[in-house]
Amino acid sequence: MDPEKIAHWQAADAAFDRWLDLPDPERGAWLATEDLPEPVRRRLVQLITAHQQPRASLDPAGNNLAGCRLGEWTLDTELGRGGMAVVYRAWREQGMARQQAAVKILTLGALGATGRERFRREAAILARLNHPNVTALIDSGVADDGTFWLAMPLVDGERIDRWCEAHSPDAHAIVRLYLQVCGAVAYAHRNLVIHRDIKPSNVLVDDDGHVRLLDFGIGQFADTQEERTQTMWRALTPGYAAPEQLAGAPPSTAVDVYGLGALLHRLLTGRTPQAATQSTDTTRPSLLVRDAGDAYHRHYVPLKNDLDRVLLKALAEEPEQRYATAEALADDLRRWLDGQPVLAQKPKLGYRMRKFMARNRAGVAASVLLAASLGAGVAATLWQASEARREAENAKVQAQRAVLVRDFLSHVFESTEPASGGVPTALELLDEGARRARSNVLDTDPLAAADILMLTGRARIEMDDLDKALADLTQASEILSAWDTAAYAEHARIESDLSRVMRETGKAGASVRHGRRAVELGALALANGGDAVPHLNARVRLGEALAFSEPHAALAEFEGVLEALPRHGLQDTELHLGALVGRLDLAYWMEPDDMEGHLARAEEIIRMSRQVNGADSGGYVFSLANNSPLLLTAGNDERAGQVVFEAVEIADRIYRGPHSTKALAHCAAGVYLYITGRVADSLEHFSVADGIYTQIPNNQQQIESCIRMSGHAHLSMGELDIALANLEQAWQILEQLDYRSTVQGYGTCGLLATTQLRLGKVAAAGRTLAQCPQAEGAPDVIQRMQAQAELHFARGERQEAGRLAAALRQRYPAETDVTRFQWMRPWMLSLLLARNAGDAAAQAELVAELGDLGNRPPLSHCLARPDEATCLAVP
Repeated sequence: MDPEKIAHWQAADAAFDRWLDLPDPERGAWLATEDLPEPVRRRLVQLITAHQQPRASLDPAGNNLAGCRLGEWTLDTELGRGGMAVVYRAWREQGMARQQAAVKILTLGALGATGRERFRREAAILARLNHPNVTALIDSGVADDGTFWLAMPLVDGERIDRWCEAHSPDAHAIVRLYLQVCGAVAYAHRNLVIHRDIKPSNVLVDDDGHVRLLDFGIGQFADTQEERTQTMWRALTPGYAAPEQLAGAPPSTAVDVYGLGALLHRLLTGRTPQAATQSTDTTRPSLLVRDAGDAYHRHYVPLKNDLDRVLLKALAEEPEQRYATAEALADDLRRWLDGQPVLAQKPKLGYRMRKFMARNRAGVAASVLLAASLGAGVAATLWQASEARREAENAKVQAQRAVLVRDFLSHVFESTEPASGGVPTALELLDEGARRARSNVLDTDPLAAADILMLTGRARIEMDDLDKALADLTQASEILSAWDTAAYAEHARIESDLSRVMRETGKAGASVRHGRRAVELGALALANGGDAVPHLNARVRLGEALAFSEPHAALAEFEGVLEALPRHGLQDTELHLGALVGRLDLAYWMEPDDMEGHLARAEEIIRMSRQVNGADSGGYVFSLANNSPLLLTAGNDERAGQVVFEAVEIADRIYRGPHSTKALAHCAAGVYLYITGRVADSLEHFSVADGIYTQIPNNQQQIESCIRMSGHAHLSMGELDIALANLEQAWQILEQLDYRSTVQGYGTCGLLATTQLRLGKVAAAGRTLAQCPQAEGAPDVIQRMQAQAELHFARGERQEAGRLAAALRQRYPAETDVTRFQWMRPWMLSLLLARNAGDAAAQAELVAELGDLGNRPPLSHCLARPDEATCLAVP
């Protein structure tokens, strides 16, 4: 069947599904008004006719077949029907017992002998199979009029997608259930049987969670070539059919591997792969459920944590790129369940090490959390003592709360029973503390419960457990609001922490709202003779929340805090450090000419962080890693290397498991190695960072920055598929943060379009660049402008490409300080255009202008052999 006819049948199949979903009285009107191409309408009418008149010989009137006999079976009620068959509940007498079955009868008279042959084949297939997850064959036969029928066990179950929607299992439970399907398919393959139509409606789950694979109606023996995959009407299902099936290629077991991948994709994302992309491009499944409002968002982290890789391999467009067998797919999923490296990609050392640590993570010593909790308890007690001096009656209440919280935390440590049977982990302690606060303390002393939830929420932030931190802090804030207490300082701290959580999870608007509320509460605390720290800390958090949307207002917050610190004796404190970091991050790009001042502030931040946070602390690692790009930009490569590798060494030593600060350190090392020309070495560090972010995808701004640079490095190495995946993810994050119209956004836009052009996706590159137009007031970013010039080149618009390349050369002259080597790209494009035009004079002029700078690769490669491979390389 040619591709056009296949497309017509697919469109008719989809329309037939819509027709079936309508109530009987509405079907006629729908068919009359539906605007369909004539070939599609003709095929749709055939499907409807076959459906409405399933058995002319057995049932001339087109009524139901209840009471008819087929062999020893008496048909009872209809169970369901489709384009090829109708299924009835049936029974037969066996001695003193009555046996029930599902009897399947051919309905498409128009298929004639072809349809009956397909049914004969299904009987032969089912007779060959004997597996607990495959529906067996009880009986089969041919009626006097030639009608072919099959009798199978009556399975009382629900199709697997609806079962999962009703029970809401987590990803691990879904995979364990799904492995039963893989086992059934692998068994069929071992018996040389290909199913060819794996989809949710052909997989039933009973009340005990037992899976049955149904309907081998378009199955085929793998050891015969009698029929290719050119089946008609209901013989394959768009959305679950492999690309080679749709093209009419000979069937193979790879068809079922694709079908298995499509089924798991549907269970974890709620979408079929083809519905998700609507093109031949493959989308990371995790990106489909990234939005917190998506019904399948609960699977986002597991998908990012290796299931993406498994699904993309199973769904590869080319059969040879998929898993070799259904059993190989199942084995990789078992590895995922066991926390081992999956084989969907070649496991690198850093990846294997992360998996090993995840499987063997020891309980965090209780003393560490105890010290932190006692420190928080002491701080709370000191605050309460201050309140006591100011107001005796209130002090009595606060002291009672302090004692209650202290005793409560002590009880948590004593009673926590770790799941591993050893030392309780920090997360187990926090879970137990929050649980007891809600169940034991809330009813008797709500304000003490708020104190406890504030402590557990703040601790969870430092452990990257942001979802639970949000729940704890939100409830603590609600309690304090409901009781209308004068605990302004505590409430300000809670709202500040909520602002941070919202910012790190990409909810910019909510972050600003919580930040403003924290400033209001902090001002009330200060006005009532309280501590200045909550108010100033709230201003720092508000500044961080405003950094992208209102940078000037954010800068004013940071500078206001820095000005107020001496009045309150708060110099060289964590608050001082936070204000310095916020101000430098903004001033770095708002005041580009003050590089000397920026460098001095960066060194002051590093010094202060070592003093305030300690040499072996996450805060010090953050300060080192966060300032290394500034040192690189200033050309101080040696100092940048010292700083970044000190950060990596400390992070690897103090973080036994995944942590966002550890990811930041490795990402900074990747950037350093990339910028200094060691691109291949940079990929290992980017890989470590990416592995951590798949497990704790919280800080969206940090993730975007890292995967953008990782994508750039992979692009430079020619690893285009990885580069495309990273840059698409970065582009999606920027959309969620509403940061696309920023310098970072325009840079990501340009790199993504460049990658698409290298892959031959010219139209996609045009669409990408249209989302970040070079409008008036938009930032001038070389990556975006270069991509536009290369788009003109790809479209054959050589004059426009040359004009834009010349403008870029003038704006970014040779050896300009812009992302180190990016200035080379317009020069290389100009050389390519001159070579293609046969303009030797223009080539010579460009070479003369470059002088000795032309010896630097990849520019030197373009000069030596000016072609598209060398002159469109990305430094």
